[in-house]
Amino acid sequence: MKFSLLYLPENSQKNINLLMLAFAIAFSLIPMIMRNIIPHDMIENLYWGKEFQLGYAKHPPLFAWISYAFYKMCFSIPESLYILTQLNLLVGLYFIYKISEIIFSEQTKRWASVLIFMCSVCAVFGNEKFNASTILMSLFPAMFYYFTRMMKYKKTGDAIILGIVAALAFIGKYFALLYIGCAGFFVLWNDDARKLLETRLPYVAVVTFLIGISWNLHWLYQNDFVTVKYALEKSIKAKKSYASSINFLAMQFIFFSTSFWAFAYAYEGKMKFLPQKIEEYSCEEKFIMFMTIAPNVLMFLASLLFGMRIGSFWGTNMLMTVGIYLLLINKEKLDLQKLFIFTKRILVFFGIVLFLKLGVARLFLREYDPRNALNIRKIAHCIENDWHGKFGNQKIRYIKTDKATTALHTYLKDDPSFYDVVHNDIFHVFERYPLGKNVVVAFLANKNNGEVEKFRKIYDGCILFENSLPLVGDYIVYYAFIRDQRDGGSDDNKTPQNYY
Repeated sequence: MKFSLLYLPENSQKNINLLMLAFAIAFSLIPMIMRNIIPHDMIENLYWGKEFQLGYAKHPPLFAWISYAFYKMCFSIPESLYILTQLNLLVGLYFIYKISEIIFSEQTKRWASVLIFMCSVCAVFGNEKFNASTILMSLFPAMFYYFTRMMKYKKTGDAIILGIVAALAFIGKYFALLYIGCAGFFVLWNDDARKLLETRLPYVAVVTFLIGISWNLHWLYQNDFVTVKYALEKSIKAKKSYASSINFLAMQFIFFSTSFWAFAYAYEGKMKFLPQKIEEYSCEEKFIMFMTIAPNVLMFLASLLFGMRIGSFWGTNMLMTVGIYLLLINKEKLDLQKLFIFTKRILVFFGIVLFLKLGVARLFLREYDPRNALNIRKIAHCIENDWHGKFGNQKIRYIKTDKATTALHTYLKDDPSFYDVVHNDIFHVFERYPLGKNVVVAFLANKNNGEVEKFRKIYDGCILFENSLPLVGDYIVYYAFIRDQRDGGSDDNKTPQNYY
């Protein structure tokens, strides 16, 4: 039986909902089962969120707050963040559908716009972890939705919510300013949208937005714009390479080519990529098309003209409305059943690839990269047994690790601090720092390279206990309990104020 754009059987909505649920469950479970440690980005989320600061050295705070709150709600299980990752994407899919409700009268187009994005490589491999980039996969579609509602229905409530969502996107990642700027430019450029300036709506949205981000701007000012400086060092101040612009295009092609493939497979006409007769589109339709294309073009040009470095995964949230865009410029029939079948098949294929990537590859790499052989739960258990054997019921208050063992702070039941809120930095293993006595230090080491000896020399007289666990080859995980304090006398647990 064929499905046209004029007909949607009752069970189709149920089947698509079940597919979305299966999608979220499968891509939560695969990394839970196959990864030995949660990704470093999500480890960072937890040690930042634990301190609940108004900003951090690398990023604004929203995704860290949400990560830590969800982690605690899930009984401090680090792997729960895989569930959060997929829930965040489901929110994005919901708002893609809600945008389609405003744009399309046909129910099939609304569901097709969701399925087309779900077919993308980005929806799976660009969404393996919850971080500053992927949080925008829910916030950008939400921002587009309320902007579209504001233009169409002209309600003050939509303007207020738009300002709130835009503020959330900003404190999710400052990259959101690109989209906020593009939306503002559209209002000035489009004749119909410009009429909004004669109402109070855009001003209400802007004031709400500014109020919503004011506290973070104050934090930035107080901390010498540390986050902005980090972003500049990572992009503009980094060694200029025009290859970055080509890499950006290549990554966008890789991320979303399967969405175009899915559409072509189900479409019954000659597929077009650019709109014809732009004057025939409504203001809301023009807005969605503009916001699908303009940020990508601007990002590419900025990299091309200024040699700005673009991270490979920065584009994960930049074409989420690709399905709506394709359905707007291609007016002929689309077979929803074929699209649904294609989506199921491509997601099964992605699931197999992800399973092999995380599982089989780890087994082969563990001999060459000992980080793949780490069993963080077991290491945390050994540390806790030794700690309580020596210190009884005293809590571990601080931890210092290298990058390989950073996840320990999430697996230790005492939930020790790892982030210095005074200097906006982590506690480094090979820097003595006056923290008090309830401190654990752990790092991955090669028995033959002298790292353990170097550590002992730096912390001479401060080591209260030490042990090591064999890993693979000559590698060990070394850990020690230290009194990391200038005078070595007081047991007070004070916030550190300066380095040795």
